Amino acid sequence: MRFFFYGTLLDRDVTAIVLGRRLPPQAFISATLHGHTRYRARGVTYPIIVRDPNGQVQGAIVQGLSALDVARLAAYEGPRYRIAPLTVEIHAALTTVSVFEPLEKRFEPVDGAWDLALWQRRHKRAFVDRIRRAFSAHPAYSRR
Repeated sequence: MRFFFYGTLLDRDVTAIVLGRRLPPQAFISATLHGHTRYRARGVTYPIIVRDPNGQVQGAIVQGLSALDVARLAAYEGPRYRIAPLTVEIHAALTTVSVFEPLEKRFEPVDGAWDLALWQRRHKRAFVDRIRRAFSAHPAYSRR
């Protein structure tokens, strides 16, 4: 299965914790999601995407995900997201992939773009500590 990542899952350490394994760098293929804009979300450090006919979001397609990987991703994203088939552009071609799309009514976007490098400098350490504890507390998501 193929997913488009646009937020904290673009960080390889976060993805490794969530999936329980580190993906090779070539697993992340740059892509663009048109018709959406990425915003910071109020009260949290991660972004959301909002439908916007004039917007576009840079991210990455990750392919070859197993059913267990998808279950771990769904646990990470939680009930405030749904898996949606959306069209992304990769190498000047369009393809449909799965995206964790926020249920917009449950989030409030904040003015200003979300930036991965800025997030990594300001919030990554505490964020990674929280998700590491959360995933280790749920044996169902353990790969051991």
